[in-house]
Amino acid sequence: MYRYSTKHSIGADHPVCGNATLMIPRCGGCDKLLAPPSDACGSCRSVDLEWIPASGCGSIVSWRVLEGAVKSCAGSAPSTIAIVELDEGPWIYTTIEGPVPPSSPRPVRVRFEAPPRGDRFPVFTISG
Repeated sequence: MYRYSTKHSIGADHPVCGNATLMIPRCGGCDKLLAPPSDACGSCRSVDLEWIPASGCGSIVSWRVLEGAVKSCAGSAPSTIAIVELDEGPWIYTTIEGPVPPSSPRPVRVRFEAPPRGDRFPVFTISG
């Protein structure tokens, strides 16, 4: 489960993509930032979690292209899955939009894509 906020306002320089902000959990017991989905802190075991806005920026840790992973009317298309380390520290599992240059880690930025069920999933694009 990923959370996003369409109501959160941080300022003009914050990368809000598609009117949504990536939210990540922060432990109320030890202030550690966690990767979603988390229902308890791995450090202190507290279940007191607060969802806070993330910058939406990070670096690719690892990635792999899955051939024919996405089915559409036009046939099968490849999909790139990845682990992204957010600038805040947590690593999240996601997909990368577009080709990934061989010289990883490259900076990436989040945007939200609405799958057929209507919920939103964070997708990262190569930046710069």
